[in-house]
Amino acid sequence: MTLTPTVKRLLAVTASLAMALSLAACGTAKTGEEAPGHRITLTITADKGWDENSTPAIVHIKGLDEDNASVDFYHAVKADEDGNKGTSEVEVDKGRYDIDVISPVNKDGSAYELFDTGDATEVAISDEQDEVTVDCQMTFISADKVTDDMLKTIVTDTKTAVENGDSTLKGDNGKAILDKLDNNVNANPNASDETKEDASKADEEVNVDSEPADTTSKPADKPSDGNASSSSSNSGSSNAGNSGNNNSGNSNSNSGSSSNTGNSGSSDKPSKPAHQHSWKQHTAQKWVSNMVTVPDYETQKVAVGTRYIFAYDGYTTTSDTNAENHAMELILAGLPDNYRMETIYETKQVQVGSHQEDHGHNETYVDYEYCDCGARR
Repeated sequence: MTLTPTVKRLLAVTASLAMALSLAACGTAKTGEEAPGHRITLTITADKGWDENSTPAIVHIKGLDEDNASVDFYHAVKADEDGNKGTSEVEVDKGRYDIDVISPVNKDGSAYELFDTGDATEVAISDEQDEVTVDCQMTFISADKVTDDMLKTIVTDTKTAVENGDSTLKGDNGKAILDKLDNNVNANPNASDETKEDASKADEEVNVDSEPADTTSKPADKPSDGNASSSSSNSGSSNAGNSGNNNSGNSNSNSGSSSNTGNSGSSDKPSKPAHQHSWKQHTAQKWVSNMVTVPDYETQKVAVGTRYIFAYDGYTTTSDTNAENHAMELILAGLPDNYRMETIYETKQVQVGSHQEDHGHNETYVDYEYCDCGARR
């Protein structure tokens, strides 16, 4: 399955070998006897926020060899009672596997950046190994920093995981996971209506009651007596040998089986191309301050002059000189020169003080770059 740009990170892998208890246990297995079981122990840790209200970390395990090519399943690892850690075991066959992880979504819509670069981890289990331990460290990403693209990818990958999961993702387990996915994605402030609707309808699109995926190879994939050819071919070769027939037809068949064994060797298989980051810019805004002094105004009636009104003839003027001259003319004519004075007012905007205002502006800048796989720089 093609690796999707989920918020995934390269897992830190440590292999713990459990050797045989005695030399006798290392002897050749009897014909028809089951090979010793192998397991992958998954340990997921978070720095904070991962608890029973979060969706689980979902691990994708895919076989890389011809003998385990049919193995392609998902396994859910839930946070334990104390939170921020979960451990689970998966039984598998020997061989090489790709392992990557889908980030949980917490109750508030926060999620996780998984350790390192986001490439799937390749682990290998040999005949001599009982167990391989995979440790995954998750770094908290607050809800406001989780983008809609990240959530959309988590929703899509979680639906794929439930559809193709083992028993940890089926039945009531699967229903509970999809319910939490719906609630938690809808709690994120950056989630678009489309992403919210996609999460809400997940339970209608995914069959949680289908048969759980196999964690081990199908019988046709498993080798017999050390040969990598199919069981039917081995059986045919064995019958030919037991019957004592040494004709060229049987000889060619056996030769073909040997050829297949060489072709199926896992050590020469080219490794999966490394994930290449596609960086996108995440922008934010900051305020650039510019403090200025702003005058404060009020509307007031302001005295702008004086009006002289003479009682004898009603003569009116606003000029002091004209008023004096008119009074003299009245006196010389033997007439009364009395007058009254009126103040002239006009309505004006008057500055009564000042205050400080920030006439700054928002400036957009790139605060970090991110890849859809969840990596940031």
